[in-house]
Amino acid sequence: MKQKLPILFILLVSIFTGCKKNQEEAQPINVNVQLGVDPAKVWFEVPYEKAEITLINKSNNSKYTLKANHQGQIALQSIVPGVYSINVSLKITAAEFLALTGTTRESDYYLNYSLDNQSYFTNADVKIQLINSEVIGGFVIKQIYYAGSDPSTGAIFRDQFIEVYNNTSETLYADSLMIAVVYGKISKNVDNYSLTNNQYDWSKSIGMAATGNANEDYIYVKELFMIPSDGTGKKYPVLTGKSIVIAQTALDHTKPYTTNGGTTQSIANPALTVNLANADFEAYLYPYEQKLDPGRTMYASDVDNPNVTNMETYFATGARDMVLSPQGKESYAILKVDKNFNLNNIPAYALPTVRTVTATTVLYPQLPTKYIIDAVEIEAIISSDQTPRRLPMAYDSGAASVTGGPYSSQSVIRKTAKIIAGRRVLQDTNNSRNDFGLLNKANPNKDDASFLAQ
Repeated sequence: MKQKLPILFILLVSIFTGCKKNQEEAQPINVNVQLGVDPAKVWFEVPYEKAEITLINKSNNSKYTLKANHQGQIALQSIVPGVYSINVSLKITAAEFLALTGTTRESDYYLNYSLDNQSYFTNADVKIQLINSEVIGGFVIKQIYYAGSDPSTGAIFRDQFIEVYNNTSETLYADSLMIAVVYGKISKNVDNYSLTNNQYDWSKSIGMAATGNANEDYIYVKELFMIPSDGTGKKYPVLTGKSIVIAQTALDHTKPYTTNGGTTQSIANPALTVNLANADFEAYLYPYEQKLDPGRTMYASDVDNPNVTNMETYFATGARDMVLSPQGKESYAILKVDKNFNLNNIPAYALPTVRTVTATTVLYPQLPTKYIIDAVEIEAIISSDQTPRRLPMAYDSGAASVTGGPYSSQSVIRKTAKIIAGRRVLQDTNNSRNDFGLLNKANPNKDDASFLAQ
């Protein structure tokens, strides 16, 4: 016993010391935030008291939300030390913008900011420069059903779709509208070819010839589809307050159907999935695959519905259908290019981490952000599964996510901002953390149940 007592004593002292250290580390801290803007881009006096900052602790999901004072100062007092995501939003109405600048504008004006994985374990002073996220208007992405449904009893990812909405008071035309699956790093690996936020630094891609900023002025895509046109630009009208659904496979996934391989695709629980037989467009990749690899066997689940118009496929990296990441590792954009952009010769680059380009190297198409009409950043709901953001912050300073995770049947859905004479105007602040909510079951039917209440 005499020999064991000192060891026990040391252990007790060590435990006590460790507990004391943990208690000290867990002491609340203060974070003082100072908001600012780039005076070259925001030339007027900013009403900072309208700004709201939200911090979410990524280990326990504790949330802190405060308003700034008129000087743009925010005091976050006695918060738990940890790693946080930060989101700031500031809305200036059109009337307020007129009073501030003497300039008339039809839409509201937004200043936003978002940053992930910020470590605060001691008192800190933080400077944040807000970014003007100009809302372009027109079409917006209303709903993204990327999660898919249960792999055993649902439809896995076969029932995925994207819904695009006319958010204006006039008829718009969907001709030549492009759907881009925006790509980026799918891990958190640290390397010499990444930005400070750990996303790829595309300027380091071999042969990069982009003018301007390769990371801010462009997006890089994993899949790229376009609604066809007959040359008039007016073949596919979308009435005010109406939408179009682009399906991965435009079939009724609640019922069995015959695959391209001649087998029957059954469904154990129809309640988990959706009927996409009435979709407006579908992604059918077989014609695209035949151009790349003539004679290739048809992908079993990429079944063509002859009653639904096929999208034109411009690029798909190995995917044999319009497969969206159920894990939330991709983002989405709608674009429309002009006649100066050659769709038959899109610049494309290897990942920056690839240092030797061969004939088999995947080259990701590069699209100018100036053509973006709307974009939505998606992230996984679990912080450990989240990957670096893919969209430049000026096009979406937040991120949307389903709470149930992959194969949950859930979709992200844009909130309703107001209703004018029966027409829903969807919320669009270029901050998806604020703009999107959740449907516990995706809804492609375009009915009242496919919207969120105000």
